[in-house]
Amino acid sequence: MKEVIAGAGVIKHEYLAVKFNKCDIQYEITSELPEGTYLTERVKIEKFQGFSKAQNLWEYFRLRGATSWKSGDQVTGLWKTNNPLIHYGDRMTKKGKSLIVFVRSRNHENLTVYTFKEGFYPSRSKIDGIINSLM
Repeated sequence: MKEVIAGAGVIKHEYLAVKFNKCDIQYEITSELPEGTYLTERVKIEKFQGFSKAQNLWEYFRLRGATSWKSGDQVTGLWKTNNPLIHYGDRMTKKGKSLIVFVRSRNHENLTVYTFKEGFYPSRSKIDGIINSLM
């Protein structure tokens, strides 16, 4: 993976499921939040409810706000890959889109989120290369 994303400023976050609901799974980070991250200690992956114009999405990634889920950011939709346990998305910033890769365990108990530096959003073939390096 190092050669594919050299200079991409990757931050790895590891989460454990703490609550399974009908339409979402809530996760809590397993260690301290890495320095320089925009993610929060609690995150969730929720079913796509069709309230936006996005297509081909099944789920969304959301950060918990200071007081509730409603006050947190709905960061990105999860785009499918060849592996049903790996998805990718993007976060819009002032410098453009930034890549995010999500890796879940088979039982969805564990979630690893890789965030990339602001403005790093490679072509789909390079994203595929990054994802293949995670398998």
